[in-house]
Amino acid sequence: MQNMETVFFDLYGTLIRIHTDEEDLTRVWKPLCYLFGYYGAAYTPQTLRTAYRREITRQENAVRAATGKTLVEVRLEGVFGALFAQKGATVPPGTLAEVGRMLRACSTDVSELYPGAIGLLDALRGAGKRVFLLSNAQRLFTEPEMRRLGLWERFDKVFISSDHGIKKPDPDYFRLALGAAGVSPERCLMVGNSPVDDMAPARALGIRTCFLNTDGVTPPPCDVYCDGADYARLLRAVLA
Repeated sequence: MQNMETVFFDLYGTLIRIHTDEEDLTRVWKPLCYLFGYYGAAYTPQTLRTAYRREITRQENAVRAATGKTLVEVRLEGVFGALFAQKGATVPPGTLAEVGRMLRACSTDVSELYPGAIGLLDALRGAGKRVFLLSNAQRLFTEPEMRRLGLWERFDKVFISSDHGIKKPDPDYFRLALGAAGVSPERCLMVGNSPVDDMAPARALGIRTCFLNTDGVTPPPCDVYCDGADYARLLRAVLA
């Protein structure tokens, strides 16, 4: 695969080992309802969690109706702004971002790099390959997570679904990355851990694929298979 010029990476489950739980009323929604209360928006943990889910669904349905797209991504800043507005409260944009980061921090059990992730990206760039991120995520907390782990500055281009309103496996999301790469699909490689979100749409567009089986699932069709985050195997395949 020495003719590969650009490598697209998924993030969570591919470079970052992550486990989150947004269900816990005591750990997640109780502190958040206090934070909302500081700004004049009175909720209980249960009513805040319910309102949050309902507002995401409402905004997603509005975007689907307006665009005809099915796989849409709304920005959580807009969701939180609506939740404050429902209680007659208005807060500045920076506060909305902090609410999102608090939600993420309270709901995260594990957020750490797979061993060798930094070395992998550095080795690819050192060999003259460009590395792009193609993630289903929210910028308001994904960028800080990546900066904390030393990933942010190691990408030539970052695509985060909340910035674009669509998400994998929508082929148009992959086409955004292909357009930025400026090369034919067969000169690109998609690295990810999801058969549905990463492997299938990439292959349909002619992008080569590397599957990292970090979840112990049945392997999908792919060009390179790695049992877990086997970055050494990936590097051998790309640089050999």
